[in-house]
Amino acid sequence: MKKTANQREYSTSFTVLFLLSLTLFTSCSSSKMAANANAAKDSIVYGDYFTGNTLRYDFYHSGNSNNEYYTFDCVMREGVWAGSHTALINPFEYGEQHFRIVDASSSKVIYKNNYCTLFNEWQTTPEAASVERSFPEGLIFPEPKNDFYIEIYARNKSTKKMEKKHSHLVRINSYNIRPFEAQYESIDIHIGGDIEHSLDIVLLPDGFTAGEKDKFLASCLMWQNALFGYAPFTQNKHRINIRAVWAPSQQSGISEPGNGKWCNTLLGTRFFTFDSERYQMTEDFQTVRDIAANAPYESIFILTNTDKYGGGGIYNFYGLGSAGKTGRTGEVYVHEFGHSLMGLGDEYVEVGNTVSALYPANKEPWEANLTTFVNFKGKWEDMIPAGTPVPTPYDPSMLNMPQGELTIGTYEGGGYLEKGIFRPTPQCMMNQLRDFCPVCIRAIEKYLDYICK
Repeated sequence: MKKTANQREYSTSFTVLFLLSLTLFTSCSSSKMAANANAAKDSIVYGDYFTGNTLRYDFYHSGNSNNEYYTFDCVMREGVWAGSHTALINPFEYGEQHFRIVDASSSKVIYKNNYCTLFNEWQTTPEAASVERSFPEGLIFPEPKNDFYIEIYARNKSTKKMEKKHSHLVRINSYNIRPFEAQYESIDIHIGGDIEHSLDIVLLPDGFTAGEKDKFLASCLMWQNALFGYAPFTQNKHRINIRAVWAPSQQSGISEPGNGKWCNTLLGTRFFTFDSERYQMTEDFQTVRDIAANAPYESIFILTNTDKYGGGGIYNFYGLGSAGKTGRTGEVYVHEFGHSLMGLGDEYVEVGNTVSALYPANKEPWEANLTTFVNFKGKWEDMIPAGTPVPTPYDPSMLNMPQGELTIGTYEGGGYLEKGIFRPTPQCMMNQLRDFCPVCIRAIEKYLDYICK
Protein backbone atom coordinates (compact mmCIF):
# COMPACT_ATOMS: atom_id res chain seq x y z
CA MET A 1 0.00 0.00 0.00
CA LYS A 2 0.89 3.63 -0.10
CA LYS A 3 0.98 6.48 2.23
CA THR A 4 -1.39 9.27 3.10
CA ALA A 5 -1.56 12.39 0.99
CA ASN A 6 0.73 14.42 3.23
CA GLN A 7 3.33 11.64 3.11
CA ARG A 8 3.39 10.91 -0.63
CA GLU A 9 6.43 10.82 -2.79
CA TYR A 10 4.77 13.24 -5.13
CA SER A 11 5.01 16.09 -2.63
CA THR A 12 6.68 19.15 -4.11
CA SER A 13 9.06 19.21 -1.17
CA PHE A 14 10.79 16.04 -2.37
CA THR A 15 14.17 16.10 -3.97
CA VAL A 16 14.54 15.55 -7.71
CA LEU A 17 15.77 12.04 -6.99
CA PHE A 18 12.56 11.06 -5.29
CA LEU A 19 10.38 12.80 -7.85
CA LEU A 20 12.01 10.67 -10.51
CA SER A 21 11.24 7.64 -8.41
CA LEU A 22 7.62 8.57 -8.79
CA THR A 23 6.07 5.50 -7.38
CA LEU A 24 2.81 5.03 -5.92
CA PHE A 25 1.06 2.64 -4.02
CA THR A 26 1.43 -1.00 -3.62
CA SER A 27 1.98 -3.36 -1.24
CA CYS A 28 2.33 -6.81 -0.54
CA SER A 29 4.81 -9.10 0.80
CA SER A 30 6.93 -11.82 2.10
CA SER A 31 7.69 -14.79 -0.13
CA LYS A 32 6.70 -17.38 2.39
CA MET A 33 4.29 -20.07 1.29
CA ALA A 34 1.27 -21.36 3.12
CA ALA A 35 1.45 -25.11 3.76
CA ASN A 36 -2.31 -25.57 3.75
CA ALA A 37 -2.55 -23.74 0.42
CA ASN A 38 0.03 -26.10 -1.10
CA ALA A 39 -1.88 -29.10 0.17
CA ALA A 40 -5.11 -27.83 -1.38
CA LYS A 41 -3.37 -27.01 -4.67
CA ASP A 42 -2.01 -30.54 -5.05
CA SER A 43 -5.47 -32.08 -4.98
CA ILE A 44 -7.28 -29.77 -7.39
CA VAL A 45 -7.85 -31.00 -10.94
CA TYR A 46 -8.90 -28.03 -13.07
CA GLY A 47 -11.26 -29.97 -15.32
CA ASP A 48 -13.11 -31.40 -12.34
CA TYR A 49 -14.09 -27.99 -11.00
CA PHE A 50 -13.94 -25.35 -13.76
CA THR A 51 -15.58 -24.75 -17.15
CA GLY A 52 -12.72 -22.94 -18.92
CA ASN A 53 -14.41 -19.53 -18.86
CA THR A 54 -13.99 -16.52 -16.55
CA LEU A 55 -16.45 -15.42 -13.90
CA ARG A 56 -16.43 -11.94 -12.37
CA TYR A 57 -17.84 -10.92 -9.01
CA ASP A 58 -18.61 -7.19 -8.68
CA PHE A 59 -19.20 -5.52 -5.33
CA TYR A 60 -18.74 -2.29 -3.41
CA HIS A 61 -15.92 -1.97 -0.87
CA SER A 62 -16.99 0.48 1.82
CA GLY A 63 -16.05 1.78 5.23
CA ASN A 64 -13.70 4.20 6.95
CA SER A 65 -10.20 4.18 8.44
CA ASN A 66 -11.05 1.49 10.98
CA ASN A 67 -13.78 -0.60 9.37
CA GLU A 68 -14.63 -2.11 6.02
CA TYR A 69 -17.53 -4.08 4.58
CA TYR A 70 -18.63 -5.43 1.22
CA THR A 71 -21.98 -5.22 -0.59
CA PHE A 72 -22.82 -7.40 -3.58
CA ASP A 73 -23.44 -5.90 -7.02
CA CYS A 74 -23.53 -8.62 -9.70
CA VAL A 75 -21.91 -11.73 -11.20
CA MET A 76 -20.80 -11.67 -14.84
CA ARG A 77 -19.71 -14.48 -17.17
CA GLU A 78 -16.78 -13.35 -19.33
CA GLY A 79 -14.60 -15.04 -21.95
CA VAL A 80 -11.91 -17.70 -21.78
CA TRP A 81 -9.91 -18.02 -18.55
CA ALA A 82 -6.43 -16.59 -19.20
CA GLY A 83 -4.81 -17.95 -16.07
CA SER A 84 -3.03 -21.17 -15.28
CA HIS A 85 -4.94 -24.44 -14.94
CA THR A 86 -2.59 -25.66 -12.21
CA ALA A 87 -1.60 -22.51 -10.26
CA LEU A 88 -4.97 -22.21 -8.55
CA ILE A 89 -4.04 -21.45 -4.92
CA ASN A 90 -1.74 -18.42 -4.66
CA PRO A 91 0.98 -19.55 -2.19
CA PHE A 92 2.52 -16.13 -1.56
CA GLU A 93 1.54 -14.03 1.43
CA TYR A 94 1.31 -10.83 -0.57
CA GLY A 95 -1.54 -8.36 -0.31
CA GLU A 96 -3.92 -6.55 1.98
CA GLN A 97 -6.71 -8.82 0.75
CA HIS A 98 -7.29 -12.27 -0.60
CA PHE A 99 -10.35 -14.13 -1.81
CA ARG A 100 -11.29 -17.78 -1.98
CA ILE A 101 -13.66 -19.79 -4.14
CA VAL A 102 -15.13 -22.60 -2.06
CA ASP A 103 -17.00 -25.49 -3.65
CA ALA A 104 -20.42 -25.46 -1.96
CA SER A 105 -20.97 -29.21 -1.83
CA SER A 106 -17.54 -30.23 -0.53
CA SER A 107 -16.45 -27.02 1.29
CA LYS A 108 -13.13 -27.35 -0.53
CA VAL A 109 -11.13 -24.24 -1.45
CA ILE A 110 -10.64 -24.59 -5.21
CA TYR A 111 -9.17 -21.17 -6.00
CA LYS A 112 -7.41 -18.42 -4.04
CA ASN A 113 -5.74 -15.19 -5.09
CA ASN A 114 -4.26 -12.15 -3.33
CA TYR A 115 -4.57 -8.45 -4.11
CA CYS A 116 -4.62 -4.87 -2.84
CA THR A 117 -7.08 -2.09 -3.59
CA LEU A 118 -7.39 1.67 -3.85
CA PHE A 119 -9.80 1.50 -0.90
CA ASN A 120 -7.00 0.01 1.24
CA GLU A 121 -4.91 3.05 0.51
CA TRP A 122 -7.76 5.50 1.03
CA GLN A 123 -8.12 4.10 4.54
CA THR A 124 -4.75 5.71 5.43
CA THR A 125 -5.87 9.22 4.39
CA PRO A 126 -7.20 11.90 6.78
CA GLU A 127 -10.57 11.82 5.00
CA ALA A 128 -11.14 8.21 6.05
CA ALA A 129 -10.99 9.20 9.71
CA SER A 130 -14.13 11.33 9.40
CA VAL A 131 -16.30 9.89 6.61
CA GLU A 132 -17.28 6.60 4.99
CA ARG A 133 -16.88 5.95 1.28
CA SER A 134 -17.60 3.20 -1.23
CA PHE A 135 -15.34 2.05 -4.07
CA PRO A 136 -16.55 -0.24 -6.89
CA GLU A 137 -14.44 -3.38 -7.20
CA GLY A 138 -14.50 -6.67 -9.06
CA LEU A 139 -12.70 -10.02 -8.82
CA ILE A 140 -12.08 -12.49 -11.65
CA PHE A 141 -11.52 -16.24 -11.34
CA PRO A 142 -12.08 -19.41 -13.37
CA GLU A 143 -15.78 -20.21 -13.64
CA PRO A 144 -16.75 -23.11 -11.37
CA LYS A 145 -18.95 -25.88 -12.69
CA ASN A 146 -20.98 -26.05 -9.51
CA ASP A 147 -22.42 -23.72 -6.87
CA PHE A 148 -19.76 -22.00 -4.77
CA TYR A 149 -19.08 -19.50 -2.04
CA ILE A 150 -16.85 -16.52 -2.65
CA GLU A 151 -15.10 -15.44 0.55
CA ILE A 152 -13.21 -12.16 0.88
CA TYR A 153 -10.53 -11.67 3.54
CA ALA A 154 -8.74 -8.52 4.70
CA ARG A 155 -5.86 -7.91 7.08
CA ASN A 156 -6.65 -6.79 10.59
CA LYS A 157 -5.27 -3.28 11.00
CA SER A 158 -3.50 -4.16 14.26
CA THR A 159 -2.46 -7.78 13.96
CA LYS A 160 -2.07 -7.82 10.15
CA LYS A 161 -3.67 -11.26 10.12
CA MET A 162 -6.30 -12.11 7.49
CA GLU A 163 -9.91 -12.09 8.68
CA LYS A 164 -12.99 -13.13 6.73
CA LYS A 165 -15.10 -10.08 5.87
CA HIS A 166 -17.60 -11.31 3.30
CA SER A 167 -19.15 -14.56 2.09
CA HIS A 168 -21.70 -15.05 -0.68
CA LEU A 169 -23.25 -18.20 -2.15
CA VAL A 170 -23.39 -18.09 -5.96
CA ARG A 171 -25.78 -20.42 -7.79
CA ILE A 172 -24.00 -21.23 -11.02
CA ASN A 173 -27.24 -21.77 -13.00
CA SER A 174 -28.84 -18.54 -11.84
CA TYR A 175 -30.42 -16.47 -14.63
CA ASN A 176 -29.09 -13.40 -12.81
CA ILE A 177 -25.51 -14.12 -13.95
CA ARG A 178 -24.96 -11.56 -16.69
CA PRO A 179 -23.37 -12.44 -20.03
CA PHE A 180 -20.48 -10.30 -21.23
CA GLU A 181 -20.39 -9.13 -24.83
CA ALA A 182 -17.14 -7.79 -26.30
CA GLN A 183 -17.54 -4.27 -27.67
CA TYR A 184 -14.00 -3.17 -28.40
CA GLU A 185 -11.11 -4.28 -30.58
CA SER A 186 -8.35 -6.42 -29.07
CA ILE A 187 -4.92 -5.93 -30.66
CA ASP A 188 -1.92 -8.21 -30.20
CA ILE A 189 1.20 -6.27 -29.18
CA HIS A 190 3.44 -9.22 -28.27
CA ILE A 191 2.47 -12.90 -28.06
CA GLY A 192 5.09 -15.07 -26.42
CA GLY A 193 3.11 -18.22 -25.66
CA ASP A 194 -0.28 -19.80 -25.06
CA ILE A 195 -2.53 -18.08 -22.54
CA GLU A 196 -2.55 -20.97 -20.07
CA HIS A 197 1.21 -20.91 -19.52
CA SER A 198 1.90 -17.19 -19.98
CA LEU A 199 1.42 -13.96 -18.10
CA ASP A 200 -1.32 -12.18 -20.05
CA ILE A 201 -1.14 -8.39 -19.80
CA VAL A 202 -3.77 -6.04 -21.22
CA LEU A 203 -3.04 -2.37 -21.96
CA LEU A 204 -6.00 0.00 -21.76
CA PRO A 205 -6.30 3.59 -23.03
CA ASP A 206 -7.80 6.53 -21.22
CA GLY A 207 -8.20 10.00 -22.65
CA PHE A 208 -7.52 8.98 -26.25
CA THR A 209 -10.27 10.02 -28.67
CA ALA A 210 -11.35 8.11 -31.79
CA GLY A 211 -8.78 9.94 -33.90
CA GLU A 212 -5.88 9.09 -31.56
CA LYS A 213 -5.69 5.33 -32.05
CA ASP A 214 -2.24 5.46 -33.61
CA LYS A 215 -0.95 7.52 -30.70
CA PHE A 216 -2.25 4.93 -28.25
CA LEU A 217 -0.72 2.03 -30.17
CA ALA A 218 2.62 3.84 -30.27
CA SER A 219 2.49 4.15 -26.49
CA CYS A 220 1.73 0.41 -26.27
CA LEU A 221 4.90 -0.35 -28.23
CA MET A 222 6.85 1.97 -25.93
CA TRP A 223 5.44 0.11 -22.94
CA GLN A 224 6.43 -3.25 -24.43
CA ASN A 225 9.95 -2.07 -25.27
CA ALA A 226 10.40 -0.63 -21.79
CA LEU A 227 9.30 -3.84 -20.07
CA PHE A 228 11.51 -6.10 -22.16
CA GLY A 229 14.45 -3.77 -21.66
CA TYR A 230 14.85 -4.94 -18.05
CA ALA A 231 15.74 -8.26 -16.50
CA PRO A 232 14.04 -10.56 -15.72
CA PHE A 233 11.38 -9.62 -18.27
CA THR A 234 13.92 -9.63 -21.10
CA GLN A 235 14.60 -13.33 -20.51
CA ASN A 236 10.90 -14.15 -20.16
CA LYS A 237 9.49 -12.70 -23.40
CA HIS A 238 8.54 -16.22 -24.46
CA ARG A 239 6.00 -16.51 -21.65
CA ILE A 240 4.55 -13.01 -21.61
CA ASN A 241 1.65 -11.90 -23.80
CA ILE A 242 0.73 -8.25 -24.25
CA ARG A 243 -2.56 -7.19 -25.82
CA ALA A 244 -4.21 -3.80 -26.13
CA VAL A 245 -7.91 -2.94 -26.14
CA TRP A 246 -8.79 0.04 -28.27
CA ALA A 247 -11.59 1.91 -26.47
CA PRO A 248 -11.74 5.64 -27.24
CA SER A 249 -12.86 8.40 -24.88
CA GLN A 250 -15.17 11.32 -25.59
CA GLN A 251 -12.50 13.90 -24.78
CA SER A 252 -8.73 14.00 -25.18
CA GLY A 253 -6.56 14.33 -22.09
CA ILE A 254 -6.81 13.49 -18.39
CA SER A 255 -8.59 15.34 -15.59
CA GLU A 256 -6.53 17.55 -13.25
CA PRO A 257 -9.06 18.64 -10.60
CA GLY A 258 -6.52 20.66 -8.62
CA ASN A 259 -5.92 22.76 -11.73
CA GLY A 260 -9.61 23.11 -12.58
CA LYS A 261 -9.39 20.74 -15.55
CA TRP A 262 -11.97 18.00 -16.07
CA CYS A 263 -12.09 15.61 -19.04
CA ASN A 264 -14.84 13.18 -20.02
CA THR A 265 -12.80 9.99 -20.38
CA LEU A 266 -13.89 6.37 -20.53
CA LEU A 267 -12.11 5.20 -17.38
CA GLY A 268 -12.33 8.43 -15.39
CA THR A 269 -8.61 8.62 -14.66
CA ARG A 270 -7.55 11.75 -12.77
CA PHE A 271 -4.58 13.39 -11.14
CA PHE A 272 -4.79 14.70 -7.55
CA THR A 273 -6.05 11.35 -6.27
CA PHE A 274 -6.33 11.68 -2.49
CA ASP A 275 -5.06 15.29 -2.87
CA SER A 276 -1.69 14.17 -4.26
CA GLU A 277 -1.05 16.03 -7.50
CA ARG A 278 0.92 13.38 -9.36
CA TYR A 279 -1.10 10.47 -8.06
CA GLN A 280 -3.03 9.53 -11.19
CA MET A 281 -5.61 6.77 -10.71
CA THR A 282 -9.24 5.88 -11.34
CA GLU A 283 -11.77 4.86 -8.73
CA ASP A 284 -14.06 3.16 -11.28
CA PHE A 285 -12.48 -0.28 -11.25
CA GLN A 286 -15.59 -2.02 -12.55
CA THR A 287 -15.41 -0.04 -15.79
CA VAL A 288 -11.71 -0.92 -15.99
CA ARG A 289 -12.73 -4.59 -15.76
CA ASP A 290 -15.40 -4.05 -18.45
CA ILE A 291 -12.84 -2.77 -20.93
CA ALA A 292 -10.13 -5.27 -19.98
CA ALA A 293 -12.55 -8.18 -20.56
CA ASN A 294 -12.41 -7.54 -24.31
CA ALA A 295 -9.12 -9.49 -24.30
CA PRO A 296 -7.86 -12.49 -22.31
CA TYR A 297 -5.94 -11.03 -19.38
CA GLU A 298 -4.55 -11.47 -15.88
CA SER A 299 -2.76 -8.14 -15.39
CA ILE A 300 -4.00 -4.62 -16.29
CA PHE A 301 -2.00 -1.52 -17.13
CA ILE A 302 -3.66 1.78 -18.11
CA LEU A 303 -1.93 4.25 -20.45
CA THR A 304 -3.22 7.81 -20.18
CA ASN A 305 -3.10 10.52 -22.82
CA THR A 306 -1.15 13.20 -20.99
CA ASP A 307 2.33 14.73 -20.84
CA LYS A 308 1.94 15.33 -17.11
CA TYR A 309 4.18 13.16 -14.95
CA GLY A 310 2.25 10.71 -12.78
CA GLY A 311 0.83 7.25 -12.33
CA GLY A 312 0.49 4.45 -9.83
CA GLY A 313 0.51 0.71 -9.26
CA ILE A 314 -1.55 -1.53 -6.97
CA TYR A 315 -0.78 -5.21 -6.51
CA ASN A 316 -3.03 -7.48 -8.58
CA PHE A 317 -5.35 -4.52 -9.19
CA TYR A 318 -3.89 -2.35 -11.96
CA GLY A 319 -0.92 -0.24 -12.94
CA LEU A 320 -1.11 3.16 -14.61
CA GLY A 321 1.26 5.62 -16.28
CA SER A 322 1.24 8.72 -18.45
CA ALA A 323 1.77 7.92 -22.12
CA GLY A 324 3.11 11.33 -23.10
CA LYS A 325 6.59 12.84 -23.02
CA THR A 326 7.02 13.07 -19.27
CA GLY A 327 10.70 12.16 -18.96
CA ARG A 328 11.82 8.62 -18.04
CA THR A 329 8.40 7.38 -19.11
CA GLY A 330 9.59 3.84 -19.81
CA GLU A 331 11.28 3.45 -16.44
CA VAL A 332 8.16 4.65 -14.67
CA TYR A 333 6.10 2.06 -16.56
CA VAL A 334 8.38 -0.73 -15.39
CA HIS A 335 8.55 0.58 -11.82
CA GLU A 336 4.76 0.72 -11.55
CA PHE A 337 4.46 -2.72 -13.11
CA GLY A 338 6.78 -4.02 -10.38
CA HIS A 339 4.14 -2.79 -7.94
CA SER A 340 1.09 -4.08 -9.79
CA LEU A 341 2.49 -7.48 -10.82
CA MET A 342 3.66 -8.73 -7.44
CA GLY A 343 3.69 -5.94 -4.91
CA LEU A 344 7.34 -4.93 -4.82
CA GLY A 345 7.73 -2.15 -2.27
CA ASP A 346 9.17 1.31 -2.78
CA GLU A 347 12.79 1.35 -1.59
CA TYR A 348 13.38 5.06 -1.43
CA VAL A 349 13.38 7.39 1.57
CA GLU A 350 11.47 10.57 2.30
CA VAL A 351 13.96 12.75 4.15
CA GLY A 352 12.81 13.37 7.70
CA ASN A 353 10.13 10.66 7.65
CA THR A 354 10.47 8.38 10.66
CA VAL A 355 6.87 7.23 11.19
CA SER A 356 4.55 5.38 8.83
CA ALA A 357 1.31 3.53 9.53
CA LEU A 358 2.15 1.29 6.59
CA TYR A 359 5.29 -0.11 8.21
CA PRO A 360 4.93 -0.37 12.00
CA ALA A 361 8.20 -1.22 13.73
CA ASN A 362 6.87 -4.41 15.29
CA LYS A 363 5.58 -5.93 12.03
CA GLU A 364 7.44 -7.47 9.11
CA PRO A 365 6.56 -5.83 5.75
CA TRP A 366 4.78 -8.10 3.30
CA GLU A 367 6.92 -6.88 0.41
CA ALA A 368 9.61 -9.29 -0.78
CA ASN A 369 12.20 -6.49 -0.92
CA LEU A 370 11.76 -4.80 2.47
CA THR A 371 12.37 -5.97 6.03
CA THR A 372 12.20 -4.73 9.62
CA PHE A 373 13.99 -7.91 10.82
CA VAL A 374 10.87 -8.98 12.71
CA ASN A 375 10.76 -12.03 10.42
CA PHE A 376 13.55 -11.74 7.89
CA LYS A 377 13.81 -15.48 7.27
CA GLY A 378 12.64 -16.52 3.83
CA LYS A 379 13.37 -13.18 2.17
CA TRP A 380 16.91 -12.54 0.89
CA GLU A 381 19.12 -13.55 3.81
CA ASP A 382 20.48 -16.43 1.71
CA MET A 383 21.72 -13.95 -0.94
CA ILE A 384 23.90 -11.92 1.45
CA PRO A 385 27.61 -12.80 1.03
CA ALA A 386 29.34 -14.35 4.03
CA GLY A 387 30.97 -11.75 6.24
CA THR A 388 28.66 -8.92 5.18
CA PRO A 389 27.52 -6.87 8.20
CA VAL A 390 23.80 -7.00 8.91
CA PRO A 391 22.59 -4.26 8.93
CA THR A 392 24.94 -3.19 6.13
CA PRO A 393 26.70 0.22 6.30
CA TYR A 394 25.34 2.66 3.75
CA ASP A 395 26.99 5.67 2.17
CA PRO A 396 25.14 8.03 -0.23
CA SER A 397 28.06 7.74 -2.66
CA MET A 398 26.83 4.20 -3.36
CA LEU A 399 24.01 5.71 -5.41
CA ASN A 400 26.57 6.65 -8.07
CA MET A 401 28.48 3.37 -8.12
CA PRO A 402 28.01 0.77 -10.89
CA GLN A 403 25.27 -1.56 -9.71
CA GLY A 404 27.42 -4.65 -10.25
CA GLU A 405 29.95 -3.41 -7.68
CA LEU A 406 27.40 -3.18 -4.88
CA THR A 407 27.01 -5.90 -2.25
CA ILE A 408 23.63 -7.39 -1.42
CA GLY A 409 22.96 -6.66 2.22
CA THR A 410 20.44 -4.87 4.41
CA TYR A 411 20.74 -1.11 3.93
CA GLU A 412 18.72 1.09 6.25
CA GLY A 413 16.11 3.29 4.60
CA GLY A 414 13.16 2.20 2.50
CA GLY A 415 9.40 2.18 2.40
CA TYR A 416 9.63 6.01 2.72
CA LEU A 417 11.31 5.73 6.16
CA GLU A 418 14.84 6.77 7.07
CA LYS A 419 15.12 4.42 10.03
CA GLY A 420 13.92 0.98 11.03
CA ILE A 421 13.32 -0.54 7.62
CA PHE A 422 15.88 -2.08 5.30
CA ARG A 423 16.32 -2.76 1.57
CA PRO A 424 18.63 -5.20 -0.26
CA THR A 425 20.83 -2.77 -2.26
CA PRO A 426 21.43 0.98 -2.51
CA GLN A 427 20.16 1.01 -6.13
CA CYS A 428 17.12 -0.62 -7.75
CA MET A 429 14.22 0.01 -10.10
CA MET A 430 12.13 0.33 -6.95
CA ASN A 431 14.39 3.14 -5.71
CA GLN A 432 16.09 5.15 -8.43
CA LEU A 433 14.49 3.72 -11.60
CA ARG A 434 17.67 1.73 -12.30
CA ASP A 435 17.87 -1.98 -13.15
CA PHE A 436 16.06 -4.29 -10.76
CA CYS A 437 18.39 -5.48 -8.00
CA PRO A 438 19.12 -9.25 -7.76
CA VAL A 439 16.64 -9.65 -4.91
CA CYS A 440 13.77 -8.13 -6.90
CA ILE A 441 14.79 -10.13 -9.97
CA ARG A 442 14.60 -13.37 -8.05
CA ALA A 443 11.24 -12.45 -6.52
CA ILE A 444 9.78 -11.61 -9.95
CA GLU A 445 11.12 -14.83 -11.44
CA LYS A 446 9.51 -16.88 -8.66
CA TYR A 447 6.20 -15.13 -9.26
CA LEU A 448 6.41 -15.66 -13.02
CA ASP A 449 7.21 -19.33 -12.44
CA TYR A 450 4.02 -19.60 -10.42
CA ILE A 451 1.78 -17.66 -12.81
CA CYS A 452 3.03 -19.50 -15.90
CA LYS A 453 2.65 -23.08 -14.61
